[in-house]
Amino acid sequence: MRNPAKLYQLKKQFEAFNARHPKFMRYLAYITDNYIAEDTVMDVTVTNAEGKSLHGNAKLTAEDVAFLREVRRMLGKDGE
Repeated sequence: MRNPAKLYQLKKQFEAFNARHPKFMRYLAYITDNYIAEDTVMDVTVTNAEGKSLHGNAKLTAEDVAFLREVRRMLGKDGE
């Protein structure tokens, strides 16, 4: 069962993240709308403050695509 207080807290944190990084959510929205399909490879590199990088990727299944599109619908057009 979902905890409404936790969901509200998460919503507030998401709104704050989106306010700090509005282009990031628009970028993710664009990718979801234009590039996500079965067999798409998502490739991610994260670099921390010390300059160390971590790289990973995933080849998307039809289920992954459906999940990402549902999250996109839940978040709204630009992640709002």
